[in-house]
Amino acid sequence: MTDSAATSTSRVQPGALRVPDTLLPIGLAVLLAIATLFPITALLLRSLYDQKGNFVGVANFIRYANEPGLSIAAWNSLTLSTMITVIVISLAFPYAYALTRSRMPGRAAFRIIAMLPLLAPSLLPAFGLVYLFGNQGVLKTWLMGESLYGPIGIVLGSSVHAFPQAVLILSAGLMASDARLYEAARALKASPRRIFATVTLSTCRYSLVSAASVVFVSAFTDFGIPTVVGGSTNMLATDIYKLVIGRFDFEMGAVVGILLLAPALVAYVMDTAVRRNLRATISGKSVPVEPVRVLSRDSALLVFCSLVTVALLGVIGMALYGSLVRFWPYNLTLGLQNYTRLLSDEDEWRSLVNSLILAGSTAIIGTALAMFSGWIVARSIGHNCVARSLHGIAMVPIAVPGLVLGLGYVFFFNNPVNPLHFMQGGMPLIVLCTIAHFFTVPHLMAVNSLVQLDREIDMASQALRSGSVRTARIVHWPMLAPTLLEIAGYYFVNAMTTVTALIFLFNAKTRVAAVVVVNMVEGSRIGQAAALAALIMAVSIIATLLQLGARALILKAQPWRRRST
Repeated sequence: MTDSAATSTSRVQPGALRVPDTLLPIGLAVLLAIATLFPITALLLRSLYDQKGNFVGVANFIRYANEPGLSIAAWNSLTLSTMITVIVISLAFPYAYALTRSRMPGRAAFRIIAMLPLLAPSLLPAFGLVYLFGNQGVLKTWLMGESLYGPIGIVLGSSVHAFPQAVLILSAGLMASDARLYEAARALKASPRRIFATVTLSTCRYSLVSAASVVFVSAFTDFGIPTVVGGSTNMLATDIYKLVIGRFDFEMGAVVGILLLAPALVAYVMDTAVRRNLRATISGKSVPVEPVRVLSRDSALLVFCSLVTVALLGVIGMALYGSLVRFWPYNLTLGLQNYTRLLSDEDEWRSLVNSLILAGSTAIIGTALAMFSGWIVARSIGHNCVARSLHGIAMVPIAVPGLVLGLGYVFFFNNPVNPLHFMQGGMPLIVLCTIAHFFTVPHLMAVNSLVQLDREIDMASQALRSGSVRTARIVHWPMLAPTLLEIAGYYFVNAMTTVTALIFLFNAKTRVAAVVVVNMVEGSRIGQAAALAALIMAVSIIATLLQLGARALILKAQPWRRRST
């Protein structure tokens, strides 16, 4: 290095921070704290006070523990969520294995079909189950006299809803393997069963724990599916909705919110502990696993995946069919009457428009925030303690159920003392809650993409006396463009389909379509609810296709991403 270059480099050291480098991390950390930590703190404090504002300590918890329905609701939530987790992981692991480790024909089609439940509200599979196995369902005899409305319906509906999430996580874990481990095992004359137990399961054990945690928390905190097919089965998630919306007992709602928060925190701690003890299995010398064709195995996996996809398509297809029926089950004439009623009703049409506004705003603003937070953490912008604090705050939402976060927003922003009180019930608050609820995954996506960029880029920028913001604008963010599109698509679809985080925040003018679906179920308008859920799914599919097309164009416009021989 020449003397002039060394002098230039010495003038722009990481410690010599410019104003944007200092204020941006602090401002973003404060914003995330307002969006996550403060509402959760407000929820915790509310559980310690009575309706008159007097501090009562744990008296609310004791009062709720003495209610006869608590033990039943807690037991139902724990046992059914555990059962759902076992069922989903048992189905998702061989499905993911077939997608990543076999030469089974039609793998791309099977992957697409498995992702369909992610593009619809959680209530859509429940509608399909009602039309299939309900009291007037076409296959009600398959339940052998048992009622769908209870534990059976909750287990089936939640399993369909959580299945694609488990497949995604397990597929990622199965793809991150080193072929040299399998070559060594075969060289040691290990049997296929022993190789599977000692190599395959060992390398993806973190993915198994992570998938199980996600499925358990999703089943434990979802109230949409129990609302449709739960019948008289008490669940903690439905209890909190009844306490707040039905009885306006916010103190007891806060207590149940903390009870819902506990299992999510336990699952998150377990997931973090396993991740810390996990040693890297992929290095620069790793060789990707190339599946070989084994006729017997591939045929068995093809049959298994076909049965699973038939079940998924059957549930979703029946929900779409029910949305086209004039009056189930007495008049099965097909038509668009349910859809025309939706589009002709001003309130329901406005709810769909509100959902589009929410999804678009969340995608744009949330992607920008995730981009900045990922850049600050990955590049250690500002003081290290601020960057670490920002990362810690960004990891909080993944351990907070949507119902808990939404109720915390009610307590925090509805307080007249809070200067942000004016946001209560408005679309900006709903957008902020949605961004905060799903922030962890986009943040991690941005961080993981940025850490792959060589630090020599930053060193060259410093040598040219460019600030970190300018380096990010002309180097980091263009290279991050495909990831940013994935983040925007993730935010858009989740904003269109989420219910739990928003059920307490809307008013008459800001109701979104997913919340209207719940209101229609409460009014026994299943056909129109299924039609609105189908419209939400159609919008999500279109948005996903557009995002994939835009991403393909960006990758095509960046030839440096293609490996040269």
